[in-house]
Amino acid sequence: MTRKPGIKIQRWRPEDIDSLVECHAAAYSDYSEETLYGRRLFEMQLETFPEGQFLAKINDKVVGYATSIIVQLDDQTQWYTYNEITGGGTFSTHSPSGDTLYGSDIAVHPDYRGRGVAAKLYVYRRKLLKRYNLRRMLAYGRIPGYNHYSGKLTAEEYVEKVSNGELKDPALNAHLKAGYRVKRILFDFFKDESSLHYCTLLEMANPDYRPEKRKIAAAPLRRPVRKI
Repeated sequence: MTRKPGIKIQRWRPEDIDSLVECHAAAYSDYSEETLYGRRLFEMQLETFPEGQFLAKINDKVVGYATSIIVQLDDQTQWYTYNEITGGGTFSTHSPSGDTLYGSDIAVHPDYRGRGVAAKLYVYRRKLLKRYNLRRMLAYGRIPGYNHYSGKLTAEEYVEKVSNGELKDPALNAHLKAGYRVKRILFDFFKDESSLHYCTLLEMANPDYRPEKRKIAAAPLRRPVRKI
């Protein structure tokens, strides 16, 4: 019996970026060229928060990657667009004092799907949640299978049926398996023709979150006042 080669997860290095661009283009083959990320954006993401950028290799080939930043979002306001959260993909909005890990992107090369690559990448994202004592992880998710049900189901009905196991969606099923729950369905937050420009707002709580530690870390430094 031949054993399948193992999946190796590591942080990006500058020399990996060309391979990441290729993997990104293969994973999002239904995107237009103007929508795909180029080398410069990957470089800026790595420079801003290197600890949050992971890739997956099989036999030294980059077969998947995950990007993330730390942000502070106000749940009481209108929801932010992808470009607002990520600074147009540059990660200039990264805030080390934030309480939320935003999962900007996760992708697996189509030739290597079904091997547990995304699951391995999520292990490392969850480690970030614990290491930085973050309250949760948020992401916007595609529903690329929805275009086959347009006119038959609303986006909300489609997501409910996928969540209940009545239908399958390649992106949403992967997110649910990873441990996300769907908070709401949003329209026109980013361009995605396969999803008919709908997306899910996904949340994964950190079971190890310690709010008291965050209060201590955020407390102002008190210095003794000496009277002369």
